[in-house]
Amino acid sequence: MTDLQSVQTGAQPGALAPLTPETAREALKAVIDPEIYQNIVDLGLVYGVEITPENAAYITMTLTTPHCPLGPQIIDNIDQVLMGKGASDVTVHIVWEPPWTPYSMTEDLQRQLGIIEDEYVEEDEPVLTYTPPAPKKKGLLGRLFG
Repeated sequence: MTDLQSVQTGAQPGALAPLTPETAREALKAVIDPEIYQNIVDLGLVYGVEITPENAAYITMTLTTPHCPLGPQIIDNIDQVLMGKGASDVTVHIVWEPPWTPYSMTEDLQRQLGIIEDEYVEEDEPVLTYTPPAPKKKGLLGRLFG
């Protein structure tokens, strides 16, 4: 079962630019989780983005924890960003299933935060060749006794 919480904000519709799920998702990369200082899309918090023909945005997402004290700020930032991109209305559904884990993040962000190691790329090892040292010149004793 999912615990579903909806937060709806509205604005007066006017001359709106057409918004698509792709452009909305890209715009949501401007919303930063203030605790982790990373965007909510790369963090894997955004589960779904729907845009209606009327340019209303429906966002399904989660937070890192159910007790996230900055959840309202993140929702306000989502509203501001999408309204700035032409959404006529923004509704954010907060869900807890599936639960968020650090592995919900993009692989690039996991590497950046040290959760997974960089892939080791094996390079061709240089071929070492042995070059014998040049023969030493014999000194006076070497020429007499050698």
